[in-house]
Amino acid sequence: MSYIIAVAGKGGVGKTSFTGLLIKELLQRGRGPVLAVDADPNANLGEVLGVKSTTTVGSICDKARGSMSKVPMSMTKEEYLEYHIQGALVEADGFDLLSMGRPEGAGCYCYVNNLVRKLVDNLTQNYPLIVIDNEAGLEHLSRRTMRKADLLLVLSDSSLRGLKAASRVLELVS
Repeated sequence: MSYIIAVAGKGGVGKTSFTGLLIKELLQRGRGPVLAVDADPNANLGEVLGVKSTTTVGSICDKARGSMSKVPMSMTKEEYLEYHIQGALVEADGFDLLSMGRPEGAGCYCYVNNLVRKLVDNLTQNYPLIVIDNEAGLEHLSRRTMRKADLLLVLSDSSLRGLKAASRVLELVS
């Protein structure tokens, strides 16, 4: 059974830095392995953790748009994408990283978010801890990128705008 920790809140308050420090602290306390999920289209959790993610869920979806004719007959489109996404996991000392990434060009992130959600659901059995660095704002919560979190950490600065944003996150979650 996995324990899922999600980090959410206003943009620019240090969610990604906090998430990286949290993962490092968990590993120092021997709480790994950890699946680190960068669910922000502006993926940079890997940089904070000192690893390079060259393949993201978004880039896999972009490549797949032009190559779906290559899907083996024995696989569905979804299975084909999941297979490639499994290969996008960056393995590091004590943790693995999955980055959502920014799809190229215009468009909705709904499909990418659905894939991330399903993959996290599938991977929960492989990791005792999953830490999700969410994008700023409310949209990822309304899209249900994460179906459940055992602990939701909502970060803010001390500004009125920041506190209102945190309050909105908590309202939406409840």
